[in-house]
Amino acid sequence: MRSFLSLHVKAPLEAVRPWAEGRTLGAGVYLLPDPPWTSLYHEALEAQEDPEALRAFLQDLSHLGPALAFLVVEEENLLFLYAEEGRVLGEIRKGPELGEAFLAPGGLEEVFSRAKALPPLSAALALAQAFGLHPDHAALGFLDLLEAEEEEGLPEEVVYLE
Repeated sequence: MRSFLSLHVKAPLEAVRPWAEGRTLGAGVYLLPDPPWTSLYHEALEAQEDPEALRAFLQDLSHLGPALAFLVVEEENLLFLYAEEGRVLGEIRKGPELGEAFLAPGGLEEVFSRAKALPPLSAALALAQAFGLHPDHAALGFLDLLEAEEEEGLPEEVVYLE
């Protein structure tokens, strides 16, 4: 069963990199620019699978711009968070390990409702597309990028922080 965590902020890599350098939590972080988004794949947060630590990190990240978090645990659980200006404005939490929660921001109720009805991975892809984020970036995690780097290498625009 596959688990992953991906975070995304609508901000340029040049703004995200210095912010992220002080927040690696002693682990690795991959940064992947896909303008206008920058994706973050955080080793420590992915390993913890702690919704509250993820929420705090995303709230902090959202001071750079609108921010999204996708946590899928064992393909059966989904935590999706949408934050702006330090506040979580939208949340979908579902699955046996994460419980149930639903908060849709104004204007996105239909998108959130449709996503909530889908299996976790499909919901992540649909939500990414709704926000204009490349769906493949939402469905990757730190371990996926680590494996890709070891096997075939990563594109040179990917930044790794320790």
